[in-house]
Amino acid sequence: MKNRLRILRVERNWSQAELAKSLGVSRQTVNALEMGKYDPSLPLAFKVAQLFNTSIESIFFSEPVKTQERKAMFERFTQKAVQSIMLAQEEARRLGHNFVGTEQILLGLIAENTAYAAEVLKDTGVELESVRAEVEKLIGRGDNVFDLEIPFTPKGRLVLEYALEESRRFGQDFIGTEHLLLGLLRITDGVAVKALSNLGFNLQDLVKRVVHKIGIQPTQPVSAASSQSASSSTFNVEDESIQSAPDFTSGEVSTRFCAHLFSWVEPRKLGYVLSSRVGYQLPNGEILQPHCSFISRERLKRTPRTYPEMAPELVMEVKTAFDRLLPLQKKMQAFLQLQWGIKFGILIDPDQRNVSIYKLGAAVTMLEDGDTLTLPELLPDWSLDISSLWATNA
Repeated sequence: MKNRLRILRVERNWSQAELAKSLGVSRQTVNALEMGKYDPSLPLAFKVAQLFNTSIESIFFSEPVKTQERKAMFERFTQKAVQSIMLAQEEARRLGHNFVGTEQILLGLIAENTAYAAEVLKDTGVELESVRAEVEKLIGRGDNVFDLEIPFTPKGRLVLEYALEESRRFGQDFIGTEHLLLGLLRITDGVAVKALSNLGFNLQDLVKRVVHKIGIQPTQPVSAASSQSASSSTFNVEDESIQSAPDFTSGEVSTRFCAHLFSWVEPRKLGYVLSSRVGYQLPNGEILQPHCSFISRERLKRTPRTYPEMAPELVMEVKTAFDRLLPLQKKMQAFLQLQWGIKFGILIDPDQRNVSIYKLGAAVTMLEDGDTLTLPELLPDWSLDISSLWATNA
């Protein structure tokens, strides 16, 4: 994002270090801001504007159309909404994560404790410590925090965009914590919604309570299940969840594949074969949990207590009875296009008894009963008889 930060700094004869100290950030953060390599978070943008006694949009600007959108969003946030976002960043630091996602925003809204969102959550029985525990159970603790201001994940940014939409839906000219909560509840595959669901809270009931708290009817119906934009999640294809609940057959097939691969990899000490209960923290802050995965010891030199902050070389998914094939195929292509280290994607379809092999820059290869799966570029000498994936009575 383009900005006038360097000009304003030089006008006051401040060094980058002096400006950094005034803002409570590192000199590297100031340098990245001035070079346009880093977009400021909302709280940091407010700090900068207050320090120079001017408006945010007069310092930070981008393309003409986006300028108006950004200006509209920045100008509308209430002080309590800004405070909630700042608390969300603190929650990220507490967990040792270098991102702010839906889960941290939820924790920030609860921790703020005085605004509409906090009141609704409190009245519903949502408690900060129980949500913290559930979030930590879902995403674990990280090992470090960025030196820069902690950035939003794509879903975290989407909460802010949806909050602006909700504000307009109610015909209001500000964005409060209530709008943030409504925006957050629309991201139905986010960690925040998953945590609330796991704790037994009804999302539609929360939406109704927020609307009642606002006290006016929106111009359009508000729902906790609104569709997301295509950019909101790397893996959420056609508004389907990232991972369907396994059925008996898909669970058995997944176990067979993982067990076969593990029994070959482990004696050779080549790396780690992990089940769907284990996740990977991706560079954009999302958590990837394939049915089965392989990551080499060469890349994962130290085993983390929570999630490796990298992608595996191999991901495997099994089509369940609840999945449609096309979204899964698109998901496999998305895995490879990320270019974060994933070399192969394997999609197993128990219904058709076939296995599709995805490799970046190559055509998809389909194997059936009687064929043998090999991955010589990744696992030399390993092979799997496709027929061995199915139950003997199938």
